Amino acid sequence: MRLASLARHGSVALLRWVVIALVALMTVDVLWGVFTRFVLGSQAPYTDEAARFLLVWTSFLGGALAFEAKAHLGVDFLVAKFTPESRKAGAIFVQILVLLFAGLVLVGGGWRMAMAQMGNSLATMPWLPRGVQYLSVPIGGAFVVLFTLEAIVDIIRTPAAKLGAMTQSEG
Repeated sequence: MRLASLARHGSVALLRWVVIALVALMTVDVLWGVFTRFVLGSQAPYTDEAARFLLVWTSFLGGALAFEAKAHLGVDFLVAKFTPESRKAGAIFVQILVLLFAGLVLVGGGWRMAMAQMGNSLATMPWLPRGVQYLSVPIGGAFVVLFTLEAIVDIIRTPAAKLGAMTQSEG
């Protein structure tokens, strides 16, 4: 197995486990918040903010995983009407647009946003800089960039006649 393929599979597996852990932590946090509110009579003050923090991280990393699995929203109806060569060019064009968005907005803009918030702290967790919450944006975006580059290479390598839909729902 090629080293790049091994690294890719390892990073995707690690990303999956991180998302699973985040969802598990969020579940425990929400249950603890409900327990402290209704059983102990006073909700633990950090539970709402911790749940939001975990939801943001889960959303961006889970979104990158969905993109990798081609389980994201995609409409290939119009592209399917094109000739195979036009379909291939259109697929590459769409991937370049995704690459630009993920690179400029998610990675670039997300990094600037996270760094701008590093001096601020979360209200109920003052030991945690607010910028850590926003780091999920450039990290998730970096995974999308890597998966998009891989998709472009796959599209280029695939003969136009054998090129299928870009999403699971369409293919």
